[in-house]
Amino acid sequence: MTNVWIEKSVKLAESKDYLLKVSRIYPATIPPRRPLDQRTRKTIETLHENRDGKRLLSFLLDLRRKSHPFPIEHPYVPLLGKREEIFNKNPGMVKIVANILLNMNVDDIIKGCERPPDINRIMGQAFRKWVRSYFPGHGYPVLSAPKFDAHSASAILDAANKAIMDYVRRKLGIDLGKGRDILAKIVDAGGNISYVVGEARFLSTSGGSQTRDLREVLSFVRETNENLIRIGILDGVMWFEKRYLEMIRELKEGEYVLSALLLKDFLDWLRQRSTGSII
Repeated sequence: MTNVWIEKSVKLAESKDYLLKVSRIYPATIPPRRPLDQRTRKTIETLHENRDGKRLLSFLLDLRRKSHPFPIEHPYVPLLGKREEIFNKNPGMVKIVANILLNMNVDDIIKGCERPPDINRIMGQAFRKWVRSYFPGHGYPVLSAPKFDAHSASAILDAANKAIMDYVRRKLGIDLGKGRDILAKIVDAGGNISYVVGEARFLSTSGGSQTRDLREVLSFVRETNENLIRIGILDGVMWFEKRYLEMIRELKEGEYVLSALLLKDFLDWLRQRSTGSII
């Protein structure tokens, strides 16, 4: 049997200006650089000039905690910056990374610290920002947990990731295993309540971690709970890549994957039907 929401998503992706429409959710703009103030720049220059690699590394790790990127990609930097204890107990690795920094041109260090935020992180935040701005004007208020519980009509929980996982565990007794991107309460035409939890992904390329992400979403929606509807909210390359489409089309009826552009239609469909109470 044809999975209606998958085929609707394929048709939408093949329509004119699909990518432009998706960019209203996942912005197409390149994020701006994050300039350092003069005092910070001067500190980096002084530590570099004095060949004080350990203090330079420590200073740059502190900047990283304040949301500036580390100037280079290095596998041990996140560990060294995680806790002061790890930094202090690993002088050998500290020296290796410090020497890399001292052998760099100081201008390259500063440019590295000023580069824009990672685009994948911005994409993840973009979906939640769109939910908060779009749905209140389209019949689904976005509410804090106490107001969400008290609200007698359909609504969306103003939370993401771990907060959604914790709410579902507390309210429904279900362990989602990890945080998710959206949780909606649907009150249908018969006055029955159901909950919808979704995992959102925008994938621009295929292969590697992108394939792993898609498999994870498909595995998530295949799990069933009597009182919870799971959905995958997917946009990007999966609607154009034959191999990915084959994976998606293996889903059965009642296993939901759809474009974010169809999310309101999907919630409306749930709201308009009468399913019998599942809570």
